[in-house]
Amino acid sequence: DSAMRRREDDEDASPYLFCERCEQMFERVLIQECSYCFKGFCRNCAVRSGNAAFCGKACAKAWFFTEADEEDAEEEKEKK
Repeated sequence: DSAMRRREDDEDASPYLFCERCEQMFERVLIQECSYCFKGFCRNCAVRSGNAAFCGKACAKAWFFTEADEEDAEEEKEKK
């Protein structure tokens, strides 16, 4: 009964997923989710920045600098 419930909750019961970067198949537990765009990626494709893992350099940069850019834009508006 619990196995059946687990399968209903899980959208894909397959133990394997594809890395969205290199398109290789890995066990589900080895695929991480990007903190910024939520794409699945493998350990080999991971870009570490701070204590988070991202699918690429663009997401890592956006994660850390988007908030700073928004604050700068608000400060510029206030000066005008």
